[in-house]
Amino acid sequence: MTEPTDLRDDFPDTPARRAVVSVVRSFGALTRLMGPHYASFNLTPPQFQMLTILNRLRGERITQRRLGRELYVSFPNVTVMLSRIETAGLIERKVNPADRRERFVRITPAGLALLKRIWKVQPMHLEHVTAGLTDPERIELARLLNKMIAGLPPATTEEEAIENRSTPEP
Repeated sequence: MTEPTDLRDDFPDTPARRAVVSVVRSFGALTRLMGPHYASFNLTPPQFQMLTILNRLRGERITQRRLGRELYVSFPNVTVMLSRIETAGLIERKVNPADRRERFVRITPAGLALLKRIWKVQPMHLEHVTAGLTDPERIELARLLNKMIAGLPPATTEEEAIENRSTPEP
């Protein structure tokens, strides 16, 4: 078997390409391995991440747009994800009285209870998917990925304009 970053093709083999290919492959592997775990709780990995963010930011007024920024997904995708977990009673959305186009989102007691159930078994799954790394390597990987994310440019005006045009009315 060849290394995942063994890029024998007609395209330039650069450090940037190797890094991105490895991140994309890792994301696919994590999704494949963690997907069934979250599915056993009737969630997708992004829905779990959304609940985790809402739990972490409890006490703040969290908008759907902020959730999109936290998750690095488009506003329409956030809306779809929220609809599904709202139907399950895991989150609650309320209209902002100062701007009726905006909605605040909060985790419900049922959502918090589900997160607590997941976290009883979550450490075992995290150990499994990072088994090929030592603890110092895990810390270094997290540091490097966070550094990469911090170096990304913010959404451009064009991306925001497209997002605003495609946003369905609440």
